Amino acid sequence: MGRRKAKKLLKRTISRREFLKKGLLGLAGLGIGAYALGRLFKGSGHAIEEPPALWKWSKEAYHYVPQGREVHCGLCPRRCILDPGERGVCRDRINIRGRLYSLVYGNPCAVNLDPIEKKPFFHFLPGSSAFSIATAGCNLRCMYCQNWEISQFSPEETNNADMMP
Repeated sequence: MGRRKAKKLLKRTISRREFLKKGLLGLAGLGIGAYALGRLFKGSGHAIEEPPALWKWSKEAYHYVPQGREVHCGLCPRRCILDPGERGVCRDRINIRGRLYSLVYGNPCAVNLDPIEKKPFFHFLPGSSAFSIATAGCNLRCMYCQNWEISQFSPEETNNADMMP
């Protein structure tokens, strides 16, 4: 029964008008989808304003391509495109006058000495310690994140340790 319907559908002829209508509707859908995806990966510059001054240890970021006044961040798969004053989805990188700066360099918000068993090295040197360090921000928005207190906030919203690199 299903095969007959498929053959009947393939043999069906459509008018030129119907073909143009459906073709233009499909192209419009593709255009809107491409525009929406472009806006999605543009960054979140409207959510957080530019800080009045850079953090004292802030430095120019790695892995970006300047394109005039905007920059193309290449740190994660999101590939944010940032206009001056905008931040990436991670909230850690900002475009200032066509140059991308890291706001978390030398600015950790979590510094701990953890037992090694907490890490992926479960039976590796039992009883020893491992140095753990973390900075604010993340390019993901996981609803189940165990580090949500630091990963879902910008560096200005966390309590940071002043650690010279």
